Amino acid sequence: MDPFQKSSQLQNPQNDTSQIQEELTHVNQEMYKKNLELAEKNKILSLLRQIDSIILSTVTDIQQVAQQVVNKVVDETDFIKALTTFMIDKNSNSLLQLAMSQTEETRKSELELNRAIQGIKIRLDDENNIVVKAVSQKKMLLTHNLTDVFTPHFTKEESSRIQQIIQSDTSYIYPLIIRGDVIGAMVISVAGLEKSLPYYKIDLIDRIPGIIAISIDNALLYQSIQKANERLKEVDMLKDEFVSLASHELRTPMTVIKSYVWMLLYGSMGELSEKQKTYLQSTLSSTEGLIKLVNDMLNISRIESGRITIEPAPTDIDKLVSTVVGELETRASEVGIHLLYSPPQEKLIVKADIERIREVLINLLGNSLKFTSEGGTVTVTVAPSGNDFAVVKIKDTGRGISEVDMLKLFKKFNMVGNSHLTKDRGQGTGLGLYLSKSLIELHGGKIWAQSEGRGKGSIFSFTLPINQQSTNQQLPKESNEKSYSAVAGGSSKDTNLPPALNPRG
Repeated sequence: MDPFQKSSQLQNPQNDTSQIQEELTHVNQEMYKKNLELAEKNKILSLLRQIDSIILSTVTDIQQVAQQVVNKVVDETDFIKALTTFMIDKNSNSLLQLAMSQTEETRKSELELNRAIQGIKIRLDDENNIVVKAVSQKKMLLTHNLTDVFTPHFTKEESSRIQQIIQSDTSYIYPLIIRGDVIGAMVISVAGLEKSLPYYKIDLIDRIPGIIAISIDNALLYQSIQKANERLKEVDMLKDEFVSLASHELRTPMTVIKSYVWMLLYGSMGELSEKQKTYLQSTLSSTEGLIKLVNDMLNISRIESGRITIEPAPTDIDKLVSTVVGELETRASEVGIHLLYSPPQEKLIVKADIERIREVLINLLGNSLKFTSEGGTVTVTVAPSGNDFAVVKIKDTGRGISEVDMLKLFKKFNMVGNSHLTKDRGQGTGLGLYLSKSLIELHGGKIWAQSEGRGKGSIFSFTLPINQQSTNQQLPKESNEKSYSAVAGGSSKDTNLPPALNPRG
């Protein structure tokens, strides 16, 4: 065997070991690079999450949002040295500086030049400025000289000095585009040339303008919504004022008309024929309906503007309900409906404004009488509901309420059944239940409705807080605990007085 060949074979184990060592070193280096890259990517993902948090926060001031985002980007990255955002101002035909990253380098530049870098304005007709070019061309442009950005505000020497202080080699100029429209521009100044940056850093640079544009757009949309809401509030206030004024102006003449019609109807001006009585009765009913509508509108206007007040006082709910039932018994008899009342087994003293709760009872009982056919029954019951509330229930055997119509109840101007254009017999304005709900809630109670559907009747219930102090005094319960027909209640209306002067009329 050739001695040289033999010597070469003896050295091969060392060569193999050296080669393996080199490969291991290369693998370790690559792993180190990958770990660094992964760490940088995670840092960028964390930054993007923080920016999302800023955008989704309750901050709606455009300048404040933009300032927070640019500061966060520069603080959290080691290669982005400065970030400036501009917005188009159509009134001045300019790009106004919205936000600029606030760093020590920026402040140092301003001190050295004795000039402010922040707050500059670029005319949109300045074709020599690269920011204007990026806006007009709707594409990203790149420069290695900040003079292209700062012209004509700073000289070439001043721009170069700023670039040297902030340690930037390249600036990317992006138009900010939302739904195809340019709303501004962004200048991103970075350390290093574009070819020296890894792809994930370039990706972040590309994503930042879109994120900023979205944040500005969100703030602008929120501002427009706020302005619209403020305008709607103003319109609503004007509407309330108009309704209140119109209601006041209408109520007085309508009350006078009602009084004179009532006097004619009851013979104050001599005997009338049956036909005349019929016409006057129809006029009186229509006038009363209009007065009720005006009063409802006035009360709702007061409630919604916070001008209505209630004066709760210890009230015997049994006496109040029985009085109202007694007042409506004539009306029930006229339409052939049995109106029944079942009082509580024990005396119940509630905290209530008598006139307001009386209004609620009349509304609810009136609805039951409207929607119950001849021969039907309307039953009112009063009972305790736990230790803190009394519940009043008005049950009828009327037409019932469908599942769809149940959703319309207690809403202003929402009527069950047909629409406003095809209102059927008995339908009102939709204000009564809304007003009743508002008044009950002002008392600290609740109101609700139940029905198994059309043709199966309905139950309207509401609660009032029990006056604990009066309850603890163990007031004596008056007699008459059994259910009785409302016809036994009689009527307290004085037919010698016109409605305008009659407390019941």
